[in-house]
Amino acid sequence: MTYELFDKDGKRITPVGNVIPDGATLRVPQLVMDAAPRSLLHRPGSVPLAASERDAREAAYEDRKRRLSDQWRSPAPSEPVAGAKPAPTAPLAAVAGASDADVRYAARCGALEQAWRN
Repeated sequence: MTYELFDKDGKRITPVGNVIPDGATLRVPQLVMDAAPRSLLHRPGSVPLAASERDAREAAYEDRKRRLSDQWRSPAPSEPVAGAKPAPTAPLAAVAGASDADVRYAARCGALEQAWRN
């Protein structure tokens, strides 16, 4: 490893052993990525694709886009997942003696469960 030592006045000094004198400055070179040669830098998209590869990539992209766009239209699974809670068929009815907050909460839960249909 190369390094330089300077005294308090900025004059270059040679070290004696492995000891840096008081008040001395140690300067070590540092390589930053900006200093890397252009040939070593990562440049995405710099490799040209053949026409068949470009068509396959475009087809895969369109297929994925169509699949994601139409996924919500798929019907629900016919069999529930093991351990899953069955969905209520109707909003929860108000229970006699329940507070107004409980009734409103039950109505809100029922509305949220059916909101996807609107």
